[in-house]
Amino acid sequence: MKKIVLIITAIVLTCCMISALVACNGTKEPAMDQVEMSYDTSTDYGVYWFGDGNSDYVRSGKNMDTKYFDPSKPTFVFAHGWEPDPSNSTDGFFEDFVTHKETVSYTGVTKRDYAKILKSQGYNVACLSWFSYAKTLGKNFAYIWLNFDNGYALSTRFAMELALVLGEDYQGDVKMVGHSYGSQLALATTYQLVKMQKNKNFSNDHIIPSRLTLADPYFGKSTMITSWQNIKNKNISFTNEPLNSRAPSTLFADITDYVVKNKNIAVDMYFGMSIASTSYYNYDGSDANFEKLSRNSTVVKSEGLKERYGDTSIHNIVRDWVLSSIVDGVLLYDQNGDLAPTGAVSNDKIKAMRGKCYYQTYQGFDLSKDTMQLINRKTQSF
Repeated sequence: MKKIVLIITAIVLTCCMISALVACNGTKEPAMDQVEMSYDTSTDYGVYWFGDGNSDYVRSGKNMDTKYFDPSKPTFVFAHGWEPDPSNSTDGFFEDFVTHKETVSYTGVTKRDYAKILKSQGYNVACLSWFSYAKTLGKNFAYIWLNFDNGYALSTRFAMELALVLGEDYQGDVKMVGHSYGSQLALATTYQLVKMQKNKNFSNDHIIPSRLTLADPYFGKSTMITSWQNIKNKNISFTNEPLNSRAPSTLFADITDYVVKNKNIAVDMYFGMSIASTSYYNYDGSDANFEKLSRNSTVVKSEGLKERYGDTSIHNIVRDWVLSSIVDGVLLYDQNGDLAPTGAVSNDKIKAMRGKCYYQTYQGFDLSKDTMQLINRKTQSF
């Protein structure tokens, strides 16, 4: 009888604990996997750390030279997106972390080595590399969120690898930048880190990014996801949260809401090509998903770049606009003389801009001439 009482008590306590947890979609939060944190150094996908520049890097490993990872420095992490063009990689491991060749072609700017510049500015610089597997657009959603290589999704694997490299003693700051489908990867990896900390896989707050900067994030319709009908009710990797048939734009808004509410992360987004981002949200107040996304972030529409280079040509130009704003420390202002969002604005200032939307105005790639217009979303007026 005593054994039965103990079992019942344990069940009640477990139920109470579960009922106290709420997932980002408003349902009861499922139990997460209890696993030992690890990563496989033999894979070509993983986290790569730069040394002197784009052509000098190593894969994560124990006792890395401080040339590649110095625990006393802040950390910059870049997540590339869909990449079907092998010529955008020197060796096929990851998209070259330099000015994109399309940006050079369309705008005439000189190619720059972002890794080298950021290293000179005192950062550890890492790339979430899945280059060889990001070639099939319809499979990327499942790779990032659900499963990959018969196991955990890429976001879970990258989160574990980052957590183990940074470690419990790391006291620096982590900035995560994503481009295109890499924006989903950056958000999903951040979400996994938040969940892993909740699951007591680690305790150090400094492992979790304090900033998410997303360059022309790609959402994509569920009809563009391979075998959507078969996966729409599967669970997110590691966290076991059900998808519940949420389209990518809905999931993106929900996950952003979750990480901001739980960790007060500063989020800034720079929309560009319509098919990547702006075609999935309505700005006029009628779209509950965008209202949720906007409450937790600040959003820029790259209207000047679109006017100059065309809607279908600016996807990679926006990438380089954002990265240039970061490495050059560019600060821009709106029509009222108030600070506007760029990748160089402080986290606190970005948080103060939550709920605000802007138009980037200069019709050309010259950030020294650029300005921002704060808009009334419901009327699309200044």
